[in-house]
Amino acid sequence: MHNVVLEAGQIEIHPVQLIEFESRGRLLMVGSAEAVSAVTAHCQPLTISALVTETATVKIDDVTVLTGELDSLTGWLGEFDAVIAGQTLRFDLVLDLSDSPILKQKVSPLGYFAPGENQQALAEALQQLPELIGIFDKPRYFQYKPNICAHSRRGINGCNQCLEACPAEAISHAGDEVRVDPHLCQGCGSCVAVCPSGAMNYALPTLDVSLERLRAMMQQYAELEMKPPHILIHDESNAQTLLEMRGHELTDNVITFSIEEIGALSMPFWLAAMAYGAAGVTVWDALTHSDHDWLELQQQIKLTNELLNGMGYSTAIHWHQGNDFTALKSHIQQLPKTEVATPSRFAGMDNKRRVSTMALSHLYEHAPAPQSEIKLEKPAPFGDVLVDRQACTLCMSCVSVCPVGALVDGVDKPQLNFIEDLCVQCGICETACPENAITLAPRYLYQRDQARQKRILHEEAIFHCISCAKPFATQKMIDTITAKLKDHHMFQGAALNQLKMCEDCRVKAMFKKG
Repeated sequence: MHNVVLEAGQIEIHPVQLIEFESRGRLLMVGSAEAVSAVTAHCQPLTISALVTETATVKIDDVTVLTGELDSLTGWLGEFDAVIAGQTLRFDLVLDLSDSPILKQKVSPLGYFAPGENQQALAEALQQLPELIGIFDKPRYFQYKPNICAHSRRGINGCNQCLEACPAEAISHAGDEVRVDPHLCQGCGSCVAVCPSGAMNYALPTLDVSLERLRAMMQQYAELEMKPPHILIHDESNAQTLLEMRGHELTDNVITFSIEEIGALSMPFWLAAMAYGAAGVTVWDALTHSDHDWLELQQQIKLTNELLNGMGYSTAIHWHQGNDFTALKSHIQQLPKTEVATPSRFAGMDNKRRVSTMALSHLYEHAPAPQSEIKLEKPAPFGDVLVDRQACTLCMSCVSVCPVGALVDGVDKPQLNFIEDLCVQCGICETACPENAITLAPRYLYQRDQARQKRILHEEAIFHCISCAKPFATQKMIDTITAKLKDHHMFQGAALNQLKMCEDCRVKAMFKKG
């Protein structure tokens, strides 16, 4: 590991926006009177209220004892709302001494401590609590672009991946968009990793900044070494501490890449690293967050390797978990040799989907065993849309709800077109189709020129008004409507022909009949 390479990647990153918290030291404890009494002395100078589990009257020195059922607890540091026996009380901090935590999300909000039976966690909480009085801030970790979000359109549900992935439960439905509560978001990056459209982005740093930093490091490395480098992505907490102590033990072909949270970098970054000439990438979870399982990140690693394997490359993106540095060294030493592409030097950009396709296109040009496409498992961010032409009436419901413009009408022709490069497989079109004529087919077309071409999914002959010859519908639509209404009492005899007229001629015919 070359220090000069690390120096090439040292840049100062300033948060674009800070989120403020204000705590006045109002602490709510929840638990038995015995548990509360045992820790009260350690929580000075906080103003302590305790919701005790005992039904009998309890007195605890320097504590306001509350009684009643806890109906709900929501909020964050400085703004916790506890609804107790129907009454809402505001607190700044919560020490949950219950056997089972009140809040169930994987990542608890700032200011909430639930040590359970873990005595070390309790000791750490008691050390931190008295210090949490005053004004604090943290970065706003995310950027959200609602215009390309595929969550919903016109009330039709589509992609929910970010909501399902967020371990802090900071993301919620907001009509056709989603809402991220910046006070609850703690920047793990899971939402960014799974977002298929790029609507959710990491802001500290942005993708283009990380890519430019990687390019600088790899260019510096290329001046020193002939062997392709292996990129080790790690967090700036546990992993950074271990590297500062033992990083010199890593071989010179390892480039360590620090990031505040390993979840901030996912498929676009890994693929770009491979396109820049890396031999592989290891994402190292050094157990900084015991409450993170990083399942979404591991799923993205699996998907990225599938895309690489589809071109004949060996599995090159790896996951390593643990804080045993010797085990990390062994992991890196035992990595299999991989095929390395001729390095590309495309500039970094803050567009995860574009970066992914650019990197894949470059890797495809130099692929050991390229194939035209690869089938993918759901959920996938790329894919085809299949249309049952016998069922489709070209009503264009799918076009009207497509959030990314992948489905396009024929303007002056009864035609349904598709641009595969834009499709994020959100499924809104599939749900919106009244004829159930649409099926999603996850895949990746490696030849992106083909994917960017507009192609016809379905077209019909134009039907002309039987009165004025104006084109106003498709033959199939008229056939379908007349077949459904031919037995209706309002459309018997010559009245059925009104369905074959344009709007103007239909009105004239109705007045003439009247």
